[in-house]
Amino acid sequence: MTLWSVSFVLLCVWRFSYAQYEHLAYLPGYQDPAQDLYTAPELPKDIPRIQLRLAGEKRKHNEGRVEVFYEGEWGTVCDDDFTIHTAQVVCRELGYSEAVSWSPSSKYGKGEGRIWFDNVHCTGNEKSLAQCESNGIGVSDCKHTEDVGVVCSDKRIPGFKFQHLVRLRGGAVIGEGRVEVLKNGEWGTICDDNWNLVAATVVCRELGFGSAKEALSGGLLGQGMGPVHMNEVKCSGFEKSVTECPFNMDKDSEGCSHEEDAGVRCNVPAMGFQQRLRLSGGRNPFEGRVEVLMERNGSLVWGTVCGEGWGTMEAMVVCRQLGLGFASHAFQETWIWPGAVNADSVVMSGVRCAGTEMSLSHCLHHGEYLSCPKGGGRFAAGVSCSETAPDLVLNPQVVEQTTYLEDRPMFMLQCAYEENCLGSTSSSTPANSYRRLLRFSSQIHNNGQSDFRPKASRETWVWHDCHRHYHSMEVFTHYDLLSNNGTKVAEGHKASFCLEDSECDEGIEKRYECANFGEQGITVGCWDTYRHDIDCQWVDITDVKPGDYIFQIVINPNYEVAESDYTNNIVKCRCRYDGHRIWMYNCHIGKQTFMTYVSLHCLVMKITFSTCRIHFGCD
Repeated sequence: MTLWSVSFVLLCVWRFSYAQYEHLAYLPGYQDPAQDLYTAPELPKDIPRIQLRLAGEKRKHNEGRVEVFYEGEWGTVCDDDFTIHTAQVVCRELGYSEAVSWSPSSKYGKGEGRIWFDNVHCTGNEKSLAQCESNGIGVSDCKHTEDVGVVCSDKRIPGFKFQHLVRLRGGAVIGEGRVEVLKNGEWGTICDDNWNLVAATVVCRELGFGSAKEALSGGLLGQGMGPVHMNEVKCSGFEKSVTECPFNMDKDSEGCSHEEDAGVRCNVPAMGFQQRLRLSGGRNPFEGRVEVLMERNGSLVWGTVCGEGWGTMEAMVVCRQLGLGFASHAFQETWIWPGAVNADSVVMSGVRCAGTEMSLSHCLHHGEYLSCPKGGGRFAAGVSCSETAPDLVLNPQVVEQTTYLEDRPMFMLQCAYEENCLGSTSSSTPANSYRRLLRFSSQIHNNGQSDFRPKASRETWVWHDCHRHYHSMEVFTHYDLLSNNGTKVAEGHKASFCLEDSECDEGIEKRYECANFGEQGITVGCWDTYRHDIDCQWVDITDVKPGDYIFQIVINPNYEVAESDYTNNIVKCRCRYDGHRIWMYNCHIGKQTFMTYVSLHCLVMKITFSTCRIHFGCD
């Protein structure tokens, strides 16, 4: 196989694996290789959420019949009154810079299903085809002989992130996970009733993998959030997407819970990544000092990775690369694991991973210019891996329903002041004055496959005399009030004074409680509730001016404890403050910043093939 073939296969597999792990991000303070050049437009609430694609016969990637996905069904657009301005909107919504031309009368073949749009009139400035004037979505007197097609420019919009209708979440390795589908702008899951290998294979092929190895049921790869979009899926095996398969969502199907979420394990081509990485000195194959095979002075040698700055994200990549699942712990010192004597020298330093990488060599690192003051040996990086991981999910509805303002006198906030839970001006606030607090409750569910436990061992927990409890994590949550452009205007934080099982799903027993210096954690299927009336469960907005804001909560913000999915650790709400009252609305599970496919693609190719003079459009 030629170098070009190898690189192309690698890029394709990486492309889809990145879509699977794109929710992970560089930690604050880590240098991002590139910034997004494109920001997805926010549409008004009353605009229908649609998805577009180009389809049909005898076509290139940038041309085809215009198809629209709406309410779980693919349909087409009629050519009546269609113009180049409408084609412009279509092409830009698909990520192309502009439209070149359009074609009437089903040039690319007749489509199937509903004709969603007819007599469409666009100015060319709309952000979505759904914003253009038309007869109304689904209102048409056309036939599929009138299906319209477009030709878009070959040039992409820089930084455009292509949206898939299907994704995998919660999997330990590339090509496995809980199946989630996008419907009307909201991600949801598939119920496992009648879920089989045929449907699983459609999912795997849609995501660029081989056939399915296993069709998983019973929420085996963790429970999702949001709606259950599909049930009793019946695929023939010839569909291009699982969203094209017939399914049933009648009243009897509404009883499906996330305990029945379907998942897949796909066949993935072996890329040989495991041959350049190993764990050494551990008590079992799932732990040890990280040793990598690197080229030094013209020959390949085994050596260690500098432990300085080594963290959970780097450990995640190692465990995934070796097929060992998730990271359980990341170690900056490995004196307990002596490793191979001839591999003590440091051969890689300054490693910073986003968590999306297939190989440790794809992460940012110093390259040939090593910098590791403490050296290797006992200060080399190490990991322990696990086949399962917890998955914390914040309930957005609880936040929205429990928000209120309280003016609390300073003399009643002494403990909060000691814990740095108040605004910066609180140090000069008289004892008889007030602080205005934005209070709310948060309910944190563990939907993963293993218990969430604090990173610090029990003997290192710190006793806080003021509140009469132990802190098991230095920072467990971040609370931020942001302006509409993302600038922080107020913040709060909460140390996890106690992680415990407040309530559990039916049939699950509580394992963790705070009383009598008990063990701390959150059991799978249980949740920990931080009530609005406890200290530090607030943001101090005393100095905030009236206006519209974004309220953001992030749990496990520093990735201190490894999880299978960090996407659902963040909740964002719209917030309006008039100086006396506050309105919290549109709370939803958000997403943290991540690198675009384009920038990371270029980074990977530059690191991996920089000497091959292969050009993929990277600067």
